[in-house]
Amino acid sequence: MPRNLEDFPLYPYSVGRHIQYHHVRPSGFPVHQLFLIRSGKGIFRDLTDGTETVLAPGMAFVFPPDRGHEYYPLSHEPWHVAFTGIYGSQTGPMLHSLGLLPPSAYHPVRFEECWEAIGGIWQTVNGGNASRQEEQATQELSVSLYRLILMMRRGEPSAGTASRLENEHVRNEALQKAVRLINEHFTEPLLVANLAAAVGYSVQHFQRLFLHEYGVTPHKYLQNLRLERGLQLMTESPGIPVQDIALNLGMETNYFIRVFRKTYGCTPGVMRESLQRSQSQAANRQKQ
Repeated sequence: MPRNLEDFPLYPYSVGRHIQYHHVRPSGFPVHQLFLIRSGKGIFRDLTDGTETVLAPGMAFVFPPDRGHEYYPLSHEPWHVAFTGIYGSQTGPMLHSLGLLPPSAYHPVRFEECWEAIGGIWQTVNGGNASRQEEQATQELSVSLYRLILMMRRGEPSAGTASRLENEHVRNEALQKAVRLINEHFTEPLLVANLAAAVGYSVQHFQRLFLHEYGVTPHKYLQNLRLERGLQLMTESPGIPVQDIALNLGMETNYFIRVFRKTYGCTPGVMRESLQRSQSQAANRQKQ
């Protein structure tokens, strides 16, 4: 924080980007808060009037200070949130004048720029030392916040933005189709090249988009799905041979064993014995 807060009409009180979990602030937060949602879905509850707002990917939300609230994820997908708390005498008036208060979720036209701006502010603060107290550093942070708030303003998408949003929609549809194909055909021999062709992308571009969206490569997603199904087969059919499990998963036996050991730290046979012991112990406890 700067030595004299009154010298700066805007200044970051807190900033970051992370996977958000349940958080409760009965007394509110001391400054205005600004949120951006990258992925997942969550709910923001105003504890003063009970208003609930669902925050989904691409949305922004601004909340005033000293007002009780809580927020938590709604989906199994990680709720990836960027945030900044903004201190300064001009924060409230500026947010009101741009229509960002009273609180209501919306889709900012320049979402990606806003997301990157928050990352830049965090890097400046996190990478600083005593020099961040100097006037030049604090001025730069104040200017960055001012620019961020201007980019956050509501507005009608331009023709270029509309085209970009349409392209993003096409991309998301393609990735969702790829995931459906994997989920429906994971027991069959599946090549990443065939998946890419099925959704209309080159292999390299498809893998890059998939990794950015889901955090794993298409191959790793398929592999994880097969291994989870393998564990399910062991639990449902304790006597099933390992080679039959591999066959059910569309995998060669030795490869299945190697991947399984690398993932779980033991062979499928050892895992099956462990599962059988756990089931027996649970059954004995129920009898007692």
